[in-house]
Amino acid sequence: MGKTHRFYYGWVVVAVSFVTLFLTLGTRFSFGVFYVAILKEYDWGRAQTAGAFSLGLMVHAFFSIVTGKLIDRFGPRTLFPLGAIFLTIGLAFASLINAVWHLYVLFGVVLALGINTLAYAPHMSLIPRWFIRKRGLAGGLVIAGTGLGTLTIAPLIQFAIDNVGWRSSFLVLAGIIIGVVVPLTALFQRNSPRDVGQFPDGIEPPAREIHTVRPMAFGKNPQFTGTSAQWTLKAALFTRAFWWLGLANFTVGFTNNMLVLHQAAHVVDAGYTPSLAASIVGLVGLLRSGGGILLGLLSDRMGREIAYSFGSSAALVGILFLLLVRNTTSLWMLYAFVILFGFGFGSVGPIFAATTADLFPGNWLGRIMGTFSIGWGIGGALGAYLGGYFCDHLGNYTLPFVLAMISIILGVIGVWIAAPRHRQASSPLKGLRNPEETPSSSQ
Repeated sequence: MGKTHRFYYGWVVVAVSFVTLFLTLGTRFSFGVFYVAILKEYDWGRAQTAGAFSLGLMVHAFFSIVTGKLIDRFGPRTLFPLGAIFLTIGLAFASLINAVWHLYVLFGVVLALGINTLAYAPHMSLIPRWFIRKRGLAGGLVIAGTGLGTLTIAPLIQFAIDNVGWRSSFLVLAGIIIGVVVPLTALFQRNSPRDVGQFPDGIEPPAREIHTVRPMAFGKNPQFTGTSAQWTLKAALFTRAFWWLGLANFTVGFTNNMLVLHQAAHVVDAGYTPSLAASIVGLVGLLRSGGGILLGLLSDRMGREIAYSFGSSAALVGILFLLLVRNTTSLWMLYAFVILFGFGFGSVGPIFAATTADLFPGNWLGRIMGTFSIGWGIGGALGAYLGGYFCDHLGNYTLPFVLAMISIILGVIGVWIAAPRHRQASSPLKGLRNPEETPSSSQ
């Protein structure tokens, strides 16, 4: 065992990432509250307006590979402040919406690009550079920012909408993002332990092992030239594990974004007040934080597949309870949904990130995570749109929520077949050598 530093800067990175996701993804996952307010003012169709959010997810999907490349090349101190400025601009202009096409330009393009540079993939490619032994726990703590942000921001947005209107609420959010996220990430974020003269987990390996540990463990540090594999995006694309994880990521996007956009509308349709619906969104976020931390930690100990399956099963039962909520006599079912879905689905993000880092270690992790986000975005676009489409045509969310439950089952199957318990993508497809045999020059 090597020497442990008294203070490990990796926990500062975790804290900064937590706050960043608290504000940015807390805002993103509260868009359903704005959605209800905008629908009330303009009486636009749900499929028509949900299309703007679907476009945003498609933009998010196909820009993710660019974000992955940028985070690998320039690091978070450059990328995150720029993304926050772009997000601020989008939120400020969202206060001027008065036509459907405004939704498509702002939510579909501008806000999507801003959030993309600050979202799940760049942060989850950053954390594995700092942690190996506590990768699941660290990822869970970071993702907890999303849930706690939703818990806090969704009710505050509803309060602001009730008192000053949704337009002014967008301006308030813009001020918070520019005033907090930009200086915080520019001053305190770091790319890898090497930047502060430390090692992953704060543990310095014995001198005789420094040259034999995995290069991934030290970020882009040329002095460590270990012989273990560093996966490139091209090598990852030629493995079965990559595509099965891609399926799982697609299902997460499908389920998550359908619920993010339509859960509040379903609760209001059942006869509850918009304020209660906003509180439900926030409580789901709170439980997601707890589920991400606890199951992320357990995945470090009992395996990624088991923890992922446990969380997904709870989420599936939670959606079933939400589906059964038809009127205001079903309040207990609504809170059963909050507990089961929030706790269960909160685990999939950190576990998926840890799984990806387990299977595809290397300096290309940002690009690999960004490529996975394409599937997440496509799934999310489809889920968000189909939720609105079927509600318009069938009058309820029964079929969309059934599809979400089926999607969860497919995701569990994908994770088990990818087999992260093997700790390596050990079945490359025909036509590409095993990455252990891939020369570093190919990167």
